[in-house]
Amino acid sequence: MLSLYYKIWVDAIAAERAKKSKIANWKLYTLIPISALQGINLLTFFYWMKVVNRNLPLAMPVNIFYARLINGVISIVITFFIPFLIFNYLVIFNNSRYERLLTQYKTQGGKLYQKYARVSVILLIGPVIIQKMFF
Repeated sequence: MLSLYYKIWVDAIAAERAKKSKIANWKLYTLIPISALQGINLLTFFYWMKVVNRNLPLAMPVNIFYARLINGVISIVITFFIPFLIFNYLVIFNNSRYERLLTQYKTQGGKLYQKYARVSVILLIGPVIIQKMFF
């Protein structure tokens, strides 16, 4: 399972470096989308748990500001994005570990990364459609 995680990262890094070879921010263009996709996967899991038990919150509630919209956005970012951003940075980019991973795993030209993105989005949309149709 960890091997698949690394293969997706290597594929995403190779694809972004090929697209943005002259831009120094290719790390951000890789780190942010994959962290967001992992957040989508966590949201999907929480969504299914909420279908089973309606009392569970989807995100960690935050009440910092008077505006509910701002609190909601901060809650979503803290719950579904920041933990994955920190984790992925520490596991992949800290001490340039991605360079060792690029030599260890083969790239598939961005196909594995694209599959992961599609499956993540479909896994979120599927339960929403099923719940709206049957519940």
